[in-house]
Amino acid sequence: MRVAEAIVKSLKVEGVKFVSGFPGAGAQPVINILYDYPEIRSILARHERVAVDIADGFARTTNTPGVAICGTGPGAGQAFTGISQSFSDCVPVLLLQGQAPLHGLGTQYTQEIDAIDAFRTITKWEIQLNVKERASEVVRRAFTLMRSGRKGPVMIEMPNDVVSGEIADENAAYRPVGPGLRSAGDPREIDKAAALLLAARSPVLYAGAGVLWADAWDELRTLAEMLTVPVMTTLNGKSCFPEDHPLALGMGGYPKGRLATSQANHFARKADLVLAIGNSFKPMATGERPIPPDVKLIHIDAEQKELNKVYQADVGIMGDAKLALQQLIEAVKSRATADRLAPKPEIPAEIKQLKEQWLAHWMPKLTSNAVPVNPYRITWEIQHNVDRNKTIVLHDSGYARGHVSHIYESLVPRGYLGMGGQSEMGWSLGAAIGAKLGRPDFTVINVMGDGAFGMTGMDMETAVRNEVPIITVIPNNSNLGITRGGIPEGKYNMVELSGNYAKVAEGLGAYSERVEDPNEVGPAIKRAIRANAEGQPALIEVIAALEPTPSMP
Repeated sequence: MRVAEAIVKSLKVEGVKFVSGFPGAGAQPVINILYDYPEIRSILARHERVAVDIADGFARTTNTPGVAICGTGPGAGQAFTGISQSFSDCVPVLLLQGQAPLHGLGTQYTQEIDAIDAFRTITKWEIQLNVKERASEVVRRAFTLMRSGRKGPVMIEMPNDVVSGEIADENAAYRPVGPGLRSAGDPREIDKAAALLLAARSPVLYAGAGVLWADAWDELRTLAEMLTVPVMTTLNGKSCFPEDHPLALGMGGYPKGRLATSQANHFARKADLVLAIGNSFKPMATGERPIPPDVKLIHIDAEQKELNKVYQADVGIMGDAKLALQQLIEAVKSRATADRLAPKPEIPAEIKQLKEQWLAHWMPKLTSNAVPVNPYRITWEIQHNVDRNKTIVLHDSGYARGHVSHIYESLVPRGYLGMGGQSEMGWSLGAAIGAKLGRPDFTVINVMGDGAFGMTGMDMETAVRNEVPIITVIPNNSNLGITRGGIPEGKYNMVELSGNYAKVAEGLGAYSERVEDPNEVGPAIKRAIRANAEGQPALIEVIAALEPTPSMP
């Protein structure tokens, strides 16, 4: 059979449901074979980077690798941005990237590009398929790496002549690699961590995306409730702990997070021990500040490179979040006295009081009747007009990230998909399509600024054409909002925008509304949900005020 078919058969065996992409040199032999495998849906995006974002959103929602395909040269360049976002957020995406014929490499063949070197810094593994008989082996290794340890994208470069070639049937044999390889923590470090945790007077749990990738939310909740310890999350970890829980602090950061709630910062300040699980201590979450010398740090992560990277841990545990937390729970049980495990009602009472104060501070913006509409009011209306147990919310980069993530209260695991790292403008539209493909029973809403929509908005037609009913909400402030904040008065020619995006969406076949009255935002969202129920994607454009995101506390 042809090598391209061997690759597609391997994807089928691994349970791949769809491949999103854009045709191009080197990719076309595989795309042609996909037509013969209807169980793997082919989704044409309007742009290679959105094809990657679709795979990315699917992976975040299902904890299953997403697959994207693109051609060489410009196609690889377009996909680069999407893969860099997946890499920075540790998302398992397989990029099948075409390449010029193997025999022509190095001769300035049309659209030739040295993609292996280009992608080396933004992939977990990258390889050129330069021997026909190795196709199944390469796919096997790709899925093993994507599913094992700390997640991340993998790129397979496919020279056109190689994937068009033929191999013996026995060379195409393939069996699934399974769920991936995970490691538990070193028992000695687990014991040290348990001792420190039990000795702490005011510990805080700080949960990152590693909890979501490990499906470790039950263990996180068990440990928190066992010791009555407050829980804050990273932006990417948001939704791993129900934010209506008595011990939930919402989004946090340590030592001081840029988008943290005031209650999270309060407990961070008074903490004498921080147990960080599956997070990277990125600058937005640390304020680039030192940890006070009297605070103990326990850091659990599946990737050894993350341990002692930003802060030196008192106890570093390399291991899968679920397995390590299970070990830690048992170690705490075996060491703790009944008195230490007794409930501490004063802690949830303090959290409740602080959350009420925080919410009271924000209520004037959340319920504002000002025109143009305050963007925090938009988030408030989304939260109160959806079933949060059956909804996935995504934010985009810039102002939308702060306006949504700081306020929206997530209740179920993966009910909120936070993105950070590269902060790729326009990511949320493709990711929302992927999220809906992964969870068709959920309402999926992405919030993106007018600048972000300008990057990827044509892919609203991708949602329409493929009958993927998502809801896109655009707070339109006619500016690159977050950029405008740092520009001298009057020098706005590089940030000011214009356009009627509801009309654009209508032209692309989506249900659309343009809203100017804040009291119409909620009803518009309900009408969009009804349009979704009839299979139609929807776009709600809200004429919004320029409103800063939360400032550093």
